[in-house]
Amino acid sequence: MRKYRRVMIIVVIVAVVALLISRMPSGFSSDLSRVGDDIVTVVLVHDHNFVASIELMDKLNRVRGEFEPEVKFLVADPNHPDGRAFIQTHDLAIIRLYVFDAAGNLRAERRHQGDIQSLRRFLKDNTQ
Repeated sequence: MRKYRRVMIIVVIVAVVALLISRMPSGFSSDLSRVGDDIVTVVLVHDHNFVASIELMDKLNRVRGEFEPEVKFLVADPNHPDGRAFIQTHDLAIIRLYVFDAAGNLRAERRHQGDIQSLRRFLKDNTQ
């Protein structure tokens, strides 16, 4: 009886962990070659060394589900060679969001300041 109880506890724990993992937001792609692939793209220039950048990514994670799959969300990391090259090519600043149209032209830019509602408005205004 004790062995059965232990097995059931382990099964329940595994099930809860699996459920929590499945509800986590998916990660951001860093494949910046996808900018201009006939879909509006939001690029977050994200440096994990800055608290403001982490906060902006968290806010973006909370609202991006409202815009996907019509809008693609990517991350450019200045600490990675591909991200650094993309940032330099487009003359971008860190801890900012950039909206590129379906042809890959820069449409809008947003600094990290503001709350979730202003972020949502920015995305609605610039991704339609």
